[in-house]
Amino acid sequence: MKFWILALLVWGASSTSVSAADQPDQQTPPSCVMSETLTHAVRGFLAASSSVGYRGTMLVEYGGDREFIAVHVDPESGENELTRLNQAVGPAPRPVASLPRVSPGPCHLARYYGLAIEPGPAVAGRATYRLSARPRDTLRLAYVMDLDAEFYVPLRVLAASPEGQILERYEFADIIFEAKVVPTDDGIRDGELVASKYYLAALPPGFTVVNQGRLPVDFLVLSDGLATVSVFVENQPNSLPSGEGFALRGSSLTYTRGNAQRQLVTVLGEVPITTARLLAEALRQRGEAE
Repeated sequence: MKFWILALLVWGASSTSVSAADQPDQQTPPSCVMSETLTHAVRGFLAASSSVGYRGTMLVEYGGDREFIAVHVDPESGENELTRLNQAVGPAPRPVASLPRVSPGPCHLARYYGLAIEPGPAVAGRATYRLSARPRDTLRLAYVMDLDAEFYVPLRVLAASPEGQILERYEFADIIFEAKVVPTDDGIRDGELVASKYYLAALPPGFTVVNQGRLPVDFLVLSDGLATVSVFVENQPNSLPSGEGFALRGSSLTYTRGNAQRQLVTVLGEVPITTARLLAEALRQRGEAE
């Protein structure tokens, strides 16, 4: 992902929602053993993106770059705003769509991440729990999150590669929480769904498709509960040769590949390049022989 906060920086497409329950993960264990404190913190973190509103200013650091971003998240209305404070004097807020709600549960995450919790340091003047999520494979990144002790919103996050290289860090300098809301099922009715013309013949372990659509181009959105990744498909420009390329900005990977069908596939999200390649290779157009 960007965590559900920073994922808003790259997620802005109009979309139709697909419940994660519609595509159950057959690998999720029926039960798991976790401490009560860890279970409560993970559940609070997973629920916070759709139930806690807040506004604040955070510092984002990646490589040698850093920037301040003003954030306003309103899960009740879905009208969220980001303002990049380093780009211009008096910059206008950028409206962004809410991310799809994903509720895989603590046991699902524990299958793909080694989870641990301990008391955390104060961040933005608030008490925290430190939640560590270390990947059990090379298909996802590692995270260390300092969660607000009351609302479980991540106040400080460090993202690292599977090899342990620090990719990105963000931290709130100030934050004001607003009233909690009760999530409601306001998804688009089945009759209004417009599925993408494309699907994935195989999914990386732990990931499910949580969104899809055709505007502005065909796209699919996947999540494993922590990481979020989008796949976009469009016609390949004649001037662009077939092959692959990628760019990494902090923990956000942009991977592109042109194929023999003259399609340009772009994978964008917080995943290693191995995962991006798997997604690009698994892409199929509906109606093709499976």
